[in-house]
Amino acid sequence: MTRLNTARMMTKLFALILLISTGLLSSAYAADEDAFSNKIENIDFSSLSGGRVSIRVKLKEALANPPAGFTLNNPSRIALDFPNVGNGLAKSNIPSEQGALKSVSLAQAKDRTRMVLNLSRNVGYNTTLSGNDVIITLQGNEATTASTNTETRFAESRATSNQAHAISNVDFVRGKNGEGRIIVDLSDANTGINIKQKGKLLTVDFINTDVPAELQRRLNVINFNTPVLYVDTMKQGKNGRMVIEPKGNWEQSAYQADNKFIIDVRQVIEDPNKLVKGNKPGFSGEKLSLNFQNIEVRSVLQVIADFTGLNIITSDTVTGNLTLRLKDVPWDQAMDIIMQNKGLTMRKSGNVIMVAPADEVNAKDKAQLAAAGEIEDLEPLRTEAFTLKYQKAEDFQRLLNGQSGLAAGGGGAVGGGGIQAGRILSKRGSVSADKRTNTLFIQDTAQRLEEIQQVLNKVDIPVRQVMIESRLVLADDKFGKSLGARFGIQSATTPGNNDLSIGGALPIVVGNTGTATASTNGLNSNLPVANAFGSIAASLFRLPAGLLLNLELTALETDKRGKIVSSPRVTTANQQKAKIASGTEIPYLEASSSGAATVSFKEAVLSLEVTPQITPDDKIIMDLEVKKEKVGQVFAGVPSIDTQNITTQVLVSNGETAVLGGIYEQTERNDVDKVPFFGDLPVLGNFFKRRVKQDDKTELLIFITPKIMDESLGLR
Repeated sequence: MTRLNTARMMTKLFALILLISTGLLSSAYAADEDAFSNKIENIDFSSLSGGRVSIRVKLKEALANPPAGFTLNNPSRIALDFPNVGNGLAKSNIPSEQGALKSVSLAQAKDRTRMVLNLSRNVGYNTTLSGNDVIITLQGNEATTASTNTETRFAESRATSNQAHAISNVDFVRGKNGEGRIIVDLSDANTGINIKQKGKLLTVDFINTDVPAELQRRLNVINFNTPVLYVDTMKQGKNGRMVIEPKGNWEQSAYQADNKFIIDVRQVIEDPNKLVKGNKPGFSGEKLSLNFQNIEVRSVLQVIADFTGLNIITSDTVTGNLTLRLKDVPWDQAMDIIMQNKGLTMRKSGNVIMVAPADEVNAKDKAQLAAAGEIEDLEPLRTEAFTLKYQKAEDFQRLLNGQSGLAAGGGGAVGGGGIQAGRILSKRGSVSADKRTNTLFIQDTAQRLEEIQQVLNKVDIPVRQVMIESRLVLADDKFGKSLGARFGIQSATTPGNNDLSIGGALPIVVGNTGTATASTNGLNSNLPVANAFGSIAASLFRLPAGLLLNLELTALETDKRGKIVSSPRVTTANQQKAKIASGTEIPYLEASSSGAATVSFKEAVLSLEVTPQITPDDKIIMDLEVKKEKVGQVFAGVPSIDTQNITTQVLVSNGETAVLGGIYEQTERNDVDKVPFFGDLPVLGNFFKRRVKQDDKTELLIFITPKIMDESLGLR
């Protein structure tokens, strides 16, 4: 006997035992039915949206509290205890087959009636009271997202216990797979726990549970880099409440071990090719255990179909036996193992899985493609006109023919000869362009015309534009100080000195023309300041010696500060180069090989050259070249150009300003010109020197600001 047959017999035996026990319980207490004043009079089922099922239990009298219950995972069961309630129905098993509910079994004991909901898979549930009715709602198969509102009774309080509970500690850790894990220490293991999902928040209620004041706080767990942002613990009436705020798309799971309650919040990344929605990569189906020896593959697939509730269609060519032993493996992983081991493949469509040998599926796909190609060769052609709004008809014509890199070929028709590799048209399709009306006339099959329309909808759109503004700020701070002297002695009888004073007078002349007023003949030291703003000159004549002493002091001090702001700006389309320039063309004579002189020009301009690219998140990538030029010194009749430029690529958010670069220059000089020996004399040496002090500072900063323009030519 195989293990499969053994498993089937065990399942039947379990069901038989459950029915026998139910019957024995019913028989044992049949005589005591009249002892219960409250009885179950009717049970109705109804299907709700989203795969939910509503079970309405009608009682003779109303209950004070919803019935307590517990769940079983394998097999999937939900058991609810109705205290002091008898079974008023004439049967103990009621079939349903609605949603996840297979049937309902009733077993009456001495002090209660237990209702067992037999399920095809594990689902959540909640119970409410409505007069004499108890309404049990089984959740459907909707994916858990941040926008749903669900409630799950994780653990029920004991029906006969009014014991007060307490939370002793709340902690948060990051799991090894990046999940956020909240650990709650409870005073005892009998605490009732309800898990609710309200919008984007996850709420956990601890029934009749006290929360100490030091634990009533918010935990900021953003830095743990998990889907959980905040965990708030508070007191809500007689209950304790925990509000968990996750981010993104997430799912949660909870479990309890003795006095510790643990809830994990994981990020969910959807993969449409997976059998079960869950974290990627890996398998996330409900776990099962399989132990088969030499069993038919079709039988194993049937076991998985019964376990999951999915519809599995198996091809007639799927044959052979399989030996399989799996322990606590997700069912989608078990399915994948079977497929790989037996060379099978599966295709999922909704809740239907089709299984067939890989070779058979590939042959069918190939046959379908060949048939589609033959149909396309025989399908009648249609002609449609497409009027383009923003794209040029000739450019789109080359795109359809896979010739986007070629020059425009005019408005003639292009037939099926010389088909390009990237051609969008079918091999029988053709396209003609009318330049005057910017219209394309396309002849092709109906399916290809629909595909061309979809391509046209993506291509024939207005190009977004960007305005780029740059600022070049040139600031300078220049300081200079110069001091010089001219000194000489000459004879009083020197010709040309008839204007000298008599009697030892000392005439002093002060001028502001930069030229010495004393006679310059006979000067022994000549170190004046060039372009001096002012000078002081003195002449001294002494009769006994017959000599004339000339002295002139010149000085200059400059302090210059300035700022030059240049702001070129340009508007261009997305991914289109633009350039703006303003400046001067400087002419100069250039000798040719024949000896004739020709006039040539050199540019000295302020220019901005940019190619923008708008990213999907409205940022701008720019290839930039900013140039600032001015006329410099002239060498051999040819002017030089002083230039400052920058070439770079930057990524800037819309409307933000970026500093591309800066140039800072500082020049410090302290020059001394002097007459040898005499310039080194104390005090008198100053008459034989010229001092020049210079301190210049120059700084250039370049700023760039891109702004995306909307279709109405306004800035965003």
